[in-house]
This record gives sequence, C-alpha cells and structure tokens, in this order.
Amino acid sequence: MNDQNIILVTGASGKTGRQCIARLLEKSANVRAVVRRQDVADELRAQGVAEVILGDMFSPEIMDNALKGASQVLHICPPMYPREDELAFEMIARAKSAGVSRFALWSVLHPHIDVPHHRRKQKAETALIESGLAFTILQPGRYMQHLETIWPRILEAGVHAFPFSTKARFSLAHLDDLASAAAQVLTFPGHEYATYELAGPEALSQEDCALIVSERLGHAVRAEAAPLERFLDKARAAGAPDWRIETFGVMNRHYDMHGLEGNGNVLRWLVGRPLKTFRDYVTEIAGR
Repeated sequence: MNDQNIILVTGASGKTGRQCIARLLEKSANVRAVVRRQDVADELRAQGVAEVILGDMFSPEIMDNALKGASQVLHICPPMYPREDELAFEMIARAKSAGVSRFALWSVLHPHIDVPHHRRKQKAETALIESGLAFTILQPGRYMQHLETIWPRILEAGVHAFPFSTKARFSLAHLDDLASAAAQVLTFPGHEYATYELAGPEALSQEDCALIVSERLGHAVRAEAAPLERFLDKARAAGAPDWRIETFGVMNRHYDMHGLEGNGNVLRWLVGRPLKTFRDYVTEIAGR
C-alpha cells in the first residue's frame, strides 16, 4: 500500500460504496470514506478502511477535510438525490483546489435520456470534463441486485413484478463486477480521461428473468408488469419524499417504453474475466 495514495470514497454508506470499498481493500488501497452514520463508520473501520470521516458532504468544512491529502476521489451520490448535480459541482471544484490528481465519477448508463437523475448526472459529467481535472467517468447500468426488492414476493406468490413492461430489456450488471471495475480503474494507471459504459453481459426482459428464476427454484414464476401507482403508493406509505416518488415514476415510465440496454464488452475488459450472469446471481441469492 502506498500511504500517500489516499482514495476518497463518498457515498460510502450505501451498497455501491461499500462494495467498491471492499474491492479496493482487496487491492490494498488506502481508503478514506465519508459517511453520515456512526454505526456505518464503525463497520468500515472494522473492515479495514484507514480513515472514516463522519459528516454531511454538503458541509464545506467536512468536504475540505475529506479532500485534504487525497490523491483520488470516487464520488458516489445517493440514488435519485435531487441535489446531486450541485453536490458534484462543489466536490469537483474543491477537489481541484485541494490538488486531487484524478476524480472518478459514478454516473449512470445513458445519462442523456430524459429521466431526472440521468440528466443531473449528465450535468455532473460535463462539469467534470470541463474542470481541468484528470477524470474517469463510470456509467453503470441497472443492477441485478434490484431483484432483492421483489424476492420475497417471488418466493411467496411466484410473481416477478416490476412496474414496467415485461418485454422491456435491461443489460443487468452484478454490483460486484461494477465495483471490481471501479477498483481496477482507481488502482492501475491508464484510465485517465476515459468514460466507461458498464453494462451487463445480457439484455434481459422480466419474462427472461422470470424463466431463469423458475429454472433455479424448480417451479413456475410468472412475469408481471405491476401497476406503477401501486409501487408509488407503497413508497408514500413508507415515508419516501415527494422528489423521490416523482423521479421513480418518471424513470419507470421511461423503462416501460425503452428499457435500458448497453454493451458488456468494456465491463468485461476492465474486470479481466467473464461477467457474472443473471443465472449466477439467482443461484447466489437463492442459496442464502
């Protein structure tokens, strides 16, 4: 480990940040993480994170403290956060002032589509490209891990139901493959000024996914386009803020019409091995 090569990871409390940190630690990286909760800070320290900063990244003091002495940044914003473009602008500007050598941005596959959080990430990408910093932009597709949100209903009712067409196709990517790509980019040279589309190995519809789950579980699971309003009502009942509900609605209406497909070649090249398939993931989750 090079103690001078500090990699700052923001958004470290979430599943994406934690998985990226795990893969970075496997490469003996010197990780500094920013989190908002003490329990998460304790967990990351136990995992081997060299330094954990507790606080809100919208605080200039916290931001500057986190960036002090860091050589690289992996900036991960909470999903569908309404001010993520503002936070990215501020992080990029302060990273440049702090002398960070490279800024890696966790963006999204096809940031130019007409979905609010995609557009905000596109603005962040533009700001980074125009900043003068060396950059790497990572554009992950839809995670296989979203299956976990509907897994109980699959087991109880035999229904694979997301709020979009059963025929819309997604190039689902395993989060571990995405995190491995990020760790590769941050710990090896040659990825400066690159924008990487990180899609999974297959474009699958709900019908395809339900068939794979059926084969693994040994009984029929049917695909269903669940009413979007049902999902939105559940989110409201759970206390989700209005901005999240609105963004979720726009996103899934777009998915219903267009899906979200990409090409898995770049992700496979970065991880240096065959990508995990949806069948692999279903075997993983069914075995828990």
